[in-house]
Amino acid sequence: MGLKMKIIGISILLMLSTNIKSQKRINSIPVIDIGANVKNMQKIYLSQLSDNIRYIPLEFSQDNPLGVIKSITISDKYLLIIDNKSCLLYNTEGHFIRGIGKRGRGPGEYQFIICSRLNNDKIYIQSLFDLFEYRTDGAFVRKIKNRFMFNNSTYQYARNWIIIDDSLFFSHMPNPTGNIPYKALLTKNNGEILKSYTNHILFDREKALTITEDDAHIYQFDKMISFKEYYNDTLFYLDGNFELIPKYTFNLGKYKEPVSGREKSVEEWGKSQRNFIFIPNVFQTEKYLFIKCQFGDHFPAKRLTPETVKLPTGNIYTKWYNTTYALGAYDKLAKTISFCEPTRTDNPLFTSGIINDFDAGPRFFPDVQLNDTTLGMWIKSSDLIKHIESNDFKNSVPRYSEKKEQLKELTDKLSDLDNPILMIVTFKK
Repeated sequence: MGLKMKIIGISILLMLSTNIKSQKRINSIPVIDIGANVKNMQKIYLSQLSDNIRYIPLEFSQDNPLGVIKSITISDKYLLIIDNKSCLLYNTEGHFIRGIGKRGRGPGEYQFIICSRLNNDKIYIQSLFDLFEYRTDGAFVRKIKNRFMFNNSTYQYARNWIIIDDSLFFSHMPNPTGNIPYKALLTKNNGEILKSYTNHILFDREKALTITEDDAHIYQFDKMISFKEYYNDTLFYLDGNFELIPKYTFNLGKYKEPVSGREKSVEEWGKSQRNFIFIPNVFQTEKYLFIKCQFGDHFPAKRLTPETVKLPTGNIYTKWYNTTYALGAYDKLAKTISFCEPTRTDNPLFTSGIINDFDAGPRFFPDVQLNDTTLGMWIKSSDLIKHIESNDFKNSVPRYSEKKEQLKELTDKLSDLDNPILMIVTFKK
């Protein structure tokens, strides 16, 4: 009996120790108070954060036109860029190499591009539920039908994923119906599920809604996978045991949409979204988190003059905002956050984001995490041309007047129909 009691006692101590460690880990997670800092707007300049920016015009190919960029993956040799219809391979200087596959219903042809990844000399493309594999020389390797559909349900699917060590896929699981049991899956290359991650935010929705449910930001930082869902207030990382560990939490306060709001119809949802703040993307450097926030009607900078927009339906509405996205900069060491103060202007490239005091070029608002020190943004050539013609550019006095002139010379060679330009910013360590 004495031995049995000792074993029980040891077990209890171990449980208490585990609980204490778990509680310490939970209590040690930094809380970033978005709600309390919505009006904490400051002028933040690129020169404070970076010592190197560059522009990469993407070479135009008549046979492989590039539409609106959806995502970019980078390696030491390549840029892989997709829109909804094309997957295009460039070198790191922006010179076009080749298109990867093409639209169609024949062997090696895809219908749409949902997600794509570059992994060593392999290129993976998701078309609806199917996975297509190619090589960087353009050769088609194989197709795995319904690779991203699970439990034979069109509501249980992956639309955003990353490859780990060439053999594992970490995938986000959207929740369009409100009752999808998992928020993410770890699977083998062939689709076999190795680990599932429970979805703790469940609700009742009469009709599936996929407008924002598909969104999740998955990328690699500091040799680990970072994971942020659109509706989740936590940024996770995937540890060596493939456990999702909370890294940062975001407090939206009164600006957080209640879970019940996700049960609304499409019409009700569209009206209510502008009342709340959402965080679709979080980018990282060694010193900062850059938090992309959808401010909706809380965004403080309207256009100087309204813009009339004609919808495909023929209806006309008045557009007052260039954007309603604000960029938060969280200092990891000081544990403070402020937002980049936006500007009232009709120029979309001068409205929101980090002020470009290097060359008076576009304000920087990241679209993609390229590596631990480098973030990227893509710019429509027509928008860059308008920016160079604007008073915002002409009246700016940057740190480097010669760089301002170089940017003007680059833009003078562009036309409105040219491919987008990549703005690449390397941040200080």
